[in-house]
Order: sequence, then structure tokens, then C-alpha cells
Amino acid sequence: MNTAPVDDLAILRCPHCGGGLEAVAGGASCAAGHHHDRARQGYLGLRVAARGMGAPAAGDTAEMVDARDRFQGAGHHDAVAAAVRDAAVSAALAPGAAGAADSWVVDLAGGPGWHLGHVLDALPGMRGLLLDASAVAVRRALRSHPRIAAATADLRSRIPVGDDAAALVLKVFAPGPPAEIVRVLAPGGALVAAIPEPEHHRELVQGLKLLKVPAVKADELVAALPALTEEARVTVRETVTVDRAAAADAVFMGPNAFHQKREAVEAALAAGPERRELTVAVTVVTLRRPG
Repeated sequence: MNTAPVDDLAILRCPHCGGGLEAVAGGASCAAGHHHDRARQGYLGLRVAARGMGAPAAGDTAEMVDARDRFQGAGHHDAVAAAVRDAAVSAALAPGAAGAADSWVVDLAGGPGWHLGHVLDALPGMRGLLLDASAVAVRRALRSHPRIAAATADLRSRIPVGDDAAALVLKVFAPGPPAEIVRVLAPGGALVAAIPEPEHHRELVQGLKLLKVPAVKADELVAALPALTEEARVTVRETVTVDRAAAADAVFMGPNAFHQKREAVEAALAAGPERRELTVAVTVVTLRRPG
């Protein structure tokens, strides 16, 4: 539990205009008069409609967050978490890095805070800010680690964080406008991105006709960020064994939940074995902003 909340206003900015935020009754406001409510759980609501994109992103449902908590909690993605953590530690401690005591790790669409918590445990001098469209995920993230601040946000066009404010940015299976990532990174700061490979969870993708992961997504990310320099790349490939319940969670913890009916998926899984092998294939890339 958070006993002393991290000062989120030190890093957060108004999602409408980018101005700094000051605490006011019920939340925070910028100099332009945009007001943002603070929930009773302590997080600011910064989820506003992205320009030209209609309504704000809805974010994961409680059922999706539950599925992710169960799947990750069972250890099925521990190798991915370790790769993200190790990349973040190496990036933060490298010569010339922006990381220092009280510097910030910003986790884009970080869900309930699982990856960010691993990183903060390994970097005890740093603070974490988690941004996600899902209020359910943000509430759980706040409870997950004493050095996590969190806010709801639509990250499709703007990241509500100050210029040069983040020593590290995490982007694990997450959106994030490339120009905005560069803007919020401090000189010498690094982006650690985890990108699924086409064979990731392929046994479920093929059997259940799930959304397919395009090839070369890691290369596309690097090409979209010419202002950053690729510093490291590692691919996690392993096979884990899951039961039917965990296989269903693997489907419904991500965007497939918006395209699949649970009853149909569970019926298809019930027709197969109780336990099955599942491929984990994720590339973790570290990119640095020059100092």
C-alpha cells in the first residue's frame, strides 16, 4: 500500500495544453484553467479525448485486468519481466545515463503495475509514474508499490508528462506516440520497449483465430524513433505450460478480449487437453536519447 504518495504533480502535465499542474480542491488545474479531478484512491484523471480520435480510449475492463493479474502472477511471463527489468537496470546505470536518485521511470499503458514494480525493486532510488486508460488498472497499480504514482490517460497522441522529465520510459506491449516519447525523455534517458514476436502465443493465435502479431515490429519501432540510438536488443523465447484457465486468461488479458466471446473461447479450449504448451516470444529493445 502507498503510505506516502509520490508527488505526481512534479512530473504530470495538463493533457489539453501541456501546462504544469497545481493542486486545487478536488484535483489539479493548469494556468489555462483546465481542471482534472483526483479520485478518492489518489490518482488524477487525465484521460481526455485525443485530438481527431473521437472519444477517449476506454482501457482494459476489470475482467481483463483480473486475467492479466492471474496470468502474470502464475509466472508465465516471468522471463519477459526479467528481460525488461534487466534492460531497465542496464540503461539506468550506464555511463552518461539520466538515471539518478529521485529520477522518474514512466510506464506507458502499464496496467496494474507488474513490470514497473519489478523495475523499481531493482532501482530503489527511482520513482515510478504509471499511465493507463483503465481506471481499474491505475487503482491496482497505486496499491502495488510504494513508489508508484499513477494517472489515467489516453496515450494515443499526447503523454501528459513534462519535457525531459523521464530518465526511463517503459513501453511493454503498449502504445505511445514516438515524438512524445522523445519529448519526455531526459537527455541521456532511455526507452525500454517490449514487443511481441509473430510466434508469441502462436498456439492460441492459430487455434482460436486471434489477432496476429505482424513481423518486424521491433525494427519498425526503431525506425520510428530516429532521434534515439539503439543500445541493446534481446529476444526472450521459451515454452511455458498452461492449463485451460490460464490459456483463457492469455486470450482475455489483451486486445483479443474486445474481439472474442468468452463462451466460444472456453468451449474451444475445453475440446482440447487440460494442459498445453504456449510459446513466449518477446523482443526487448533499449533506445537512448543522446545526452
